[in-house]
Amino acid sequence: MKRIRFWSRKLYRRAIQEVAGHVYINPDSVLQKSILVAGTARSGTTWLGDLIASQKPCRIMFEPFNPDLVPEYRGFHYFQYCRPGTENPEFYAFAQKVFTGEIRNRWIDHQNERIFSKLRIIKEIRINLALKWLHDHFPSVPIVFLLRHPCAVVASRMELGWATDSDIEPFLAQPDLVTDHLAPYMDLIKSAISSEEKHAIIWSVSNLVPLKQFNSGEFKLVYYENLCTQPEVELPAIFAFIRQKYSESYIDKIDQPSQTTHANSLILAGSDKISGWKKKLSSSQIKNILRIVEKFGLDNLYSDSFLPLNKDAI
Repeated sequence: MKRIRFWSRKLYRRAIQEVAGHVYINPDSVLQKSILVAGTARSGTTWLGDLIASQKPCRIMFEPFNPDLVPEYRGFHYFQYCRPGTENPEFYAFAQKVFTGEIRNRWIDHQNERIFSKLRIIKEIRINLALKWLHDHFPSVPIVFLLRHPCAVVASRMELGWATDSDIEPFLAQPDLVTDHLAPYMDLIKSAISSEEKHAIIWSVSNLVPLKQFNSGEFKLVYYENLCTQPEVELPAIFAFIRQKYSESYIDKIDQPSQTTHANSLILAGSDKISGWKKKLSSSQIKNILRIVEKFGLDNLYSDSFLPLNKDAI
């Protein structure tokens, strides 16, 4: 029954998106109308964006920082790094188009469901390495950063058959990133052999950089597991940070799968959102993942337990 409801809802939303993805009125172009929801792939960013949009009429802007599918962004790295304190006029110009909503693109708009909106939600998984730079240049755009257990993220990526080497290559191709953050870990990165180790490196690099760069209060750090288990605490805090009114009447939306939930997801099978990875990974795979995370100095965030260890990571 849950799968039937999932597919019915998915088809209904696709029908709406076919219209709203082409015919919509961009909210006021002031930066304060934009909210950036960021995190690694498979961390729940689409779901969190949906939760915010369930309360506020929002134009959903889906992963605009994608050089493969957004022509205006070609020429940048797949995971672009920007060193804080430096200038990058071309990157700034593109980000300005995103945050004002001036950019229109079939990929960016394919999950939009509103013709008339009051806010913009920029949902993004490829911009973690430039988040601090964006915050410094666009301080009026609130950033909500979502963290999810590395084993859960790795398990999901592996299940979908996602590449590893092509995601690691953009890290190593950026000298500033290597100098500023990756130099101590180069031997670890190059010695990774198994798929789970490589996926764990992608998770670690993608989270290490923003967690090191941001000061407390500059962005809203949200743990996926806490959002699942105590939404009555997490959601009001998120809405307070993005300066929007929160209504408890929408809390039931927490149980709705996101638009990017895949057909074989354990969520649809009725499994726990936060513990399903233990059924997908072997004990040796879990050890390999957590060993990589520890080598990057991020073992203060997660262990082999389901829940996060440290609520105040920055």
